[in-house]
Amino acid sequence: MIATLPAPYRRLWPLAAVAALLYGLSLVTAPYPGQPVAKAAMGILLLAAGSACPAPRERAWLCAALATAVLGDVLLALPAWPPSFVLGLGAFLLTHLCYCALFLRWRARPRGWRVGASIALWIAAAACYAAFFAHLGDLLVPVAVYMLALCTMASLALAARTRGPLVALGSLIFVGSDTLIGVGRFIGVFPGIELLIWGLYALAQLTIVAGVFHETTGATIRP
Repeated sequence: MIATLPAPYRRLWPLAAVAALLYGLSLVTAPYPGQPVAKAAMGILLLAAGSACPAPRERAWLCAALATAVLGDVLLALPAWPPSFVLGLGAFLLTHLCYCALFLRWRARPRGWRVGASIALWIAAAACYAAFFAHLGDLLVPVAVYMLALCTMASLALAARTRGPLVALGSLIFVGSDTLIGVGRFIGVFPGIELLIWGLYALAQLTIVAGVFHETTGATIRP
């Protein structure tokens, strides 16, 4: 199966994984000059890999999702700039909407463990929003909209008709990463939270991209 994947993907996906690992290790010395560029490296490599996706419509939505995620990565790496969090939130909102459009093309009725995961997802989202509520202030509505988009993205991934679990698992890991961002922003940080957030986020993006390629390579693509 791996040998049938596009050559650019086979070259660039491992490089993206290495870039993600190196950035994670660099967080020990953060903040540092050039950090936004280092943070964006994984996303840029995944975007380059995504351009080789063999399914045209899936390629368009995947690249749009990855491009907006790179923008979000850069913005969230500029904490000294006051609008960076809200703008980063907006960029990742677009990321999730692009993923929604991608996964919607594979829509189906969830079965088995995916049903339970979908139910647990929405219960957990409601609980998290309730925990954040008193600390949201002016972000009450933006965070609600963002969480709705995030959970919709994950629900569509769970409901997608796929040959493997990568897309669904990646989407759930993405939810975990974003939840920790909310915890750090609105409740309080704990040692290692930045590294954990990055590790989950990088794993999510790498897993989703791998899942999309495995679903579209050698498959019958919907027009």
